[in-house]
Amino acid sequence: MEVLKLSVPLMLSRLGDMTGSLIFFSFIGHYIVDSLSTASFALASTSFLTVVAIGFFSKTTVIVAAANNLSTTSIKSEITTSFSLAFFYGLLIPVTIFLAAKIFFELDTKPSNLEDFKVLLTLSISLPAVFLQITIFNIYNGMRKTQYELTYTWLLNSALALTCIALTNIEPRISLSDFIITYVCLRYVFSCAALVFFRITMNRYFESSLANENSRGDYLKYTINGIPMALCFGSESLLYFLLSLISKHINEISLSAYQVSIHAASIIYMISIGIGNAAGIITARHYATQDIQAISETFRLCIGFGLLVLTPILVSLFLFNENIALIYTSDTATRILIENNIIISIPFLVFEFIFVVARLTLRSMNDFWIPTIMTILTLNIFGVLSSTTLLLLYEHNVQSIFLALVLCSFTLMLLLLWRLRRTLKYASKNLHIDENLCRPKQR
Repeated sequence: MEVLKLSVPLMLSRLGDMTGSLIFFSFIGHYIVDSLSTASFALASTSFLTVVAIGFFSKTTVIVAAANNLSTTSIKSEITTSFSLAFFYGLLIPVTIFLAAKIFFELDTKPSNLEDFKVLLTLSISLPAVFLQITIFNIYNGMRKTQYELTYTWLLNSALALTCIALTNIEPRISLSDFIITYVCLRYVFSCAALVFFRITMNRYFESSLANENSRGDYLKYTINGIPMALCFGSESLLYFLLSLISKHINEISLSAYQVSIHAASIIYMISIGIGNAAGIITARHYATQDIQAISETFRLCIGFGLLVLTPILVSLFLFNENIALIYTSDTATRILIENNIIISIPFLVFEFIFVVARLTLRSMNDFWIPTIMTILTLNIFGVLSSTTLLLLYEHNVQSIFLALVLCSFTLMLLLLWRLRRTLKYASKNLHIDENLCRPKQR
């Protein structure tokens, strides 16, 4: 089954991304404890930029997945443009951070957060390598070579873990800056290796050289097409950041409980993303051939498969919420909040899974802006407003925030399902009209 073949590697790759950040934080939390908050700020900032980049470059996956021949000029232009922009935007971000920090510290005679900016700047230097990695595996995933990203992700995690073990033995008192530099170098080593592997393996798919001169119009077109999904992914990440600020204003315990609960939910979210991307890859091919019935069947199959996978996990969350909370903390007050948040998160995770699959299916049908606008209105505006309202009128604790997440995710799910149904109906109607026009008239 194609859905299973694509979904499993994609899910494990996303879980690998989370494992990498866990290794990163665990090392700092145990060996550079005093710099944990500084590292958290830097990684949170670069992670947000990475999420935006994933959305921005995701169009390439759809185009490659829909292509029958990778040697066409349009596909080559798409690939070379994505590589060029990955390097450009990857370099632009650290340069912007450097210039912004320089201006800020010239105005501030007694800077108090100089170390935060230094670490952020150092970590941001890895973004060209990260964006390059995203671009390479977007192409491979579009070609249904999802095993390559899976192998790369877990090899990188293994190398990072071995590096951390080596550092504890060689240099147990390593500074945060030195560790970040080591991490950045590791990212570049693996991205360069991935690029070499890409050049070797892709030669068989291209009849001529991949090198191609792109016009300004190509870069502008790619940027315009990438903006909707960049906004969509970025706004979703922004929501959780805004809710963390709201949680902090309740009390410190609420912030801790919120962060832990979101982390636990994010692990389940990786399953949604994996299956959603699989649905999008398969849909892109069917949409290119105007097989609307196959798109509907793929969507239903992905939803059924996802619910089959999620059901035992969500049941385990319900039955073992106390044990899960104990993994994160032994503080009784925080633990009780986490347990309640996990229970409330169960319907949220179901609704989130369905709207993720629907949104990525629509993306592969070239429907970008409407789902993005729906996401921003529902999550960022309605989500923040409903959480604030529930905090004022219902209960002034973090549970109100998770109830708001349930409400806004349910609303977004309904909107995207309506949009998908309408888009499929409209595409099917146009297909029948075209068939009637092409059919010879009988006398």
